[in-house]
Amino acid sequence: MTAYEGVKALLKGQPDWEQVVKCCYEIAPEYRQFAGHYVFERVGWFPSLRTLVKYGILVKQGESTRGKSRAYYTMPDREGVGLALRELGML
Repeated sequence: MTAYEGVKALLKGQPDWEQVVKCCYEIAPEYRQFAGHYVFERVGWFPSLRTLVKYGILVKQGESTRGKSRAYYTMPDREGVGLALRELGML
């Protein structure tokens, strides 16, 4: 599944993830890698960025840190994510 397809599938079935996907899209250029905590500070509570990994939107980088409680992620296909968000009228 591409990131574009992943955004469409995730937000069709779980529209409450819109803010999280948009936040990741916005902060991806700021940080080479980012943790869920960075998103949490902007959006508030959400279950885990692992959901976005499952849909091909993010990629987990390396091993988790801080006693396995913090993982870092990248968004390798930011253009595909942005295209899907625009087509869904969310950007």
